[in-house]
Amino acid sequence: MAKKSLSFKLNSSIFTLLILIIVSGLYTILMINKTQSYAHETGESWLPSVLSTSEMSEGIGKYARRIIGLLSTSLINSGEEEKKVKEEDIKALDKYGHNIDSALEKYKKLVSTPEDKALLDDIIVKWKAYDDACRKAIEINKEGKKVEAIKYVLSVARKAAAELEAAVKKLAVYNYNGGVKSTEKGAYLTTITNIAMTSIIISSVLISLFIFIIIRNTTGSLHIAYENLKNQSVVTAEIASSLKSGANILSESVSEQAASIHETSAAINEITSMVNRTAENAKESTNVASGASIKTESGQKTMQMLVSAMDTIQDSNNELQNIADIINQINTKTAVINDIVSKTELLSLNASIESARAGEYGKGFAVVAEEVGNLAKISGKSAQEIQALITSSQEQVNKILGLTKERVSEGKKVTAEATESFHAISSDIATMANVIQQISDATREQEIGVRQISLAMSNIDKATQKSQNAVNSTSESSSDLVMQSEKLEKTADNIGLLINGEKVST
Repeated sequence: MAKKSLSFKLNSSIFTLLILIIVSGLYTILMINKTQSYAHETGESWLPSVLSTSEMSEGIGKYARRIIGLLSTSLINSGEEEKKVKEEDIKALDKYGHNIDSALEKYKKLVSTPEDKALLDDIIVKWKAYDDACRKAIEINKEGKKVEAIKYVLSVARKAAAELEAAVKKLAVYNYNGGVKSTEKGAYLTTITNIAMTSIIISSVLISLFIFIIIRNTTGSLHIAYENLKNQSVVTAEIASSLKSGANILSESVSEQAASIHETSAAINEITSMVNRTAENAKESTNVASGASIKTESGQKTMQMLVSAMDTIQDSNNELQNIADIINQINTKTAVINDIVSKTELLSLNASIESARAGEYGKGFAVVAEEVGNLAKISGKSAQEIQALITSSQEQVNKILGLTKERVSEGKKVTAEATESFHAISSDIATMANVIQQISDATREQEIGVRQISLAMSNIDKATQKSQNAVNSTSESSSDLVMQSEKLEKTADNIGLLINGEKVST
């Protein structure tokens, strides 16, 4: 509670006091109404019930005395006098019976509980039994049996009367106790109301005392707060002046910083332009290197085709070598043919000689031998010509083979050197393309970095402008703060006048 505000304390106290007043008023009204309800219940229910039971008891007593008087009169009087007295007694008896019935009907309207109704029903039953017994005694008396009638009344009717009186007494006790309890409840509520109202009055006094203490303590606190507020207004004025001076200095610094940032932004824009040109050149170099690499790969494919052609020439040379071997074989076979031809000529000569020796019988064989010799000569001549052609062909083939081997060897050597040169050129071009690609990537990263720097400088420029605006706003706020400190001092003087009742000198 000590940390709550003055408004909260006063409002809470007043609200509590108001609640107590309202609750006390409502409680008093409720208790008064409740007490009145108990008083009404006592006056409208229990007292009439007691009165009604009293009437019942009185009527039953009169009824009992009248029945006894009626029977006793019949014993004393005789003739016309007896008849006259009997008629009067019966009328009185009927009147008392009617009064009892009226009291019972009246009480039926006052029944409020099941127990009350049960007691009334018991009385009604016993009253009917008693009345029937009395009426029967009268009938016995009318028959001239006066003594028997009196005995019947004394035995049966008196017993019924005793039970009826006990039932009426029980109902009377029930109503009396109910009235006492209702009265006690009213008295209890009155006591409770007195205690509650006393407690509420004491609580109201305590709350009022609490409010008085709060107001007194608050007044002291306000006086201290006024002194502090007065001192703080002076300090605030000094701080506002210092803040205003600092804001002016900061405004000049921010202006200089803004100029520097503009110059830096211009330089970064030039660097960005140069980096962009470098990136474009690197991109063109990359394209050129890529084209050279593609052309080198095409040259490598051509050299591979040349190597394949040299291999084909080597294969052709090997086939020529095979042809030379075949010519050698033909030459060998031709030598065999020449040998056969020589032997055939020798055999033809021997055959001619033998045919000549045979004379006439050998002329046909001599012709054959001659023809065979001619054929051998022709074959030998052709074989010699063929051998000369084969020898010439063999020499030309060997010469061609020698030249082809030399040229193929030189071609393979030159092709191998060209292939190695193309491989080296291709490797250098690939390395150069990779380096140029790295340069292009680095230039792109530099371009991104410079763009980010340019964006950052733009953001810094915007932030500087905002700072400059904020400094201007701070300068204006400091001026306003000086004015507010002056107003604060005047407010403090007014609070001092409100608390102390007089103007406090500063």
